[in-house]
Amino acid sequence: MSNTNNSEKKKFDIKALPGTVWTKVKTFNWKEWAKDNIFTLVAIGGLIVLLILFSFLPQILRGPRVTFWRTAVLKAYIEQVTVYLILALGACFVYLMGSMDISVGYQVAVFATIFIVIVNTVGSIFLALLTIVMLGLLCAVFNAFVGAYVKLPTVMSSVILMQLFSGLTTYLYGDSGYSARPLAGVSLSALNETWVRLLVLIALIAVAFYLTNYTIVGKRAKALGSNKLAARQAGADLLKTRILCYGIFAIFLCIASLFSIARKDSFGEADSVSYQMDIMIMLLMGGMPLSGGYKGRVLNTVVGTLTYVVLNLGLSLCGISAEYIFLVRSLIFVIIVCLTCRKPGLLLPR
Repeated sequence: MSNTNNSEKKKFDIKALPGTVWTKVKTFNWKEWAKDNIFTLVAIGGLIVLLILFSFLPQILRGPRVTFWRTAVLKAYIEQVTVYLILALGACFVYLMGSMDISVGYQVAVFATIFIVIVNTVGSIFLALLTIVMLGLLCAVFNAFVGAYVKLPTVMSSVILMQLFSGLTTYLYGDSGYSARPLAGVSLSALNETWVRLLVLIALIAVAFYLTNYTIVGKRAKALGSNKLAARQAGADLLKTRILCYGIFAIFLCIASLFSIARKDSFGEADSVSYQMDIMIMLLMGGMPLSGGYKGRVLNTVVGTLTYVVLNLGLSLCGISAEYIFLVRSLIFVIIVCLTCRKPGLLLPR
């Protein structure tokens, strides 16, 4: 009888059944997985450390009432994260290809200003939005064409656009006598609601995750970042993939421009001046290899953005001046670049 019971236990012992979750967990190579995801794991660990650090450090330096977890501080945090994360999610598609775009800040400035001018002149939000989306898509085609056919590094097309949009920004503000342009007759303040921002961010993260992991666009972007020649031989259309990736980036840029305007129902020349380098630092902080490829993930983008804004806001709460915050960010950027560019497979964008 006892032998029968023992055999039944063995028969129904889940650990002994082949193909179960337990078997997969037991046979999974955790060491290899950790090695492949080391930068992502370090990035997540860094975010956790910063959250713990800034939970008590501002109270020690400036008094018990100064804390990261106050409602007003968290609201400001979400407000800053919104624009940064939307831009970073769009840039993720470009960086997955092993490319980069350093004209982000000036593009946001021009898109936001054109949107305000059209709304103030014509009174149509739809026409203003359609105009900046079309302008963004034209920039996407230009970036893709230069990288695919002119045989210049893709960073050169973004340099050209940066100079072009820099001149447009100067014309729209400095030469026209404006320091900021207000939105008249219409308000985008509804976008300033915290729940709206969170809902939009969750939706865009889900869209970016789906596009990068379950569509041909995302898979081909990663293939181009890993090995452009192999991707071509496998049938990937280089020009089409670049247009689609830069086009997605352009749409995210337009959405970010709307949220930039919504903060004060206006836009100033200096509101987006540092975005081009900020995006690169955020992606690096999140563990995104600048060479692109299959090791790049939306998770890297989210973690890097959250970490970057936590660092900025936390240092401000500690009473550190803007100049020193910029210095800290620069040092972190240099350290991460030195660490991630030591291997041939993790080189900077082509």
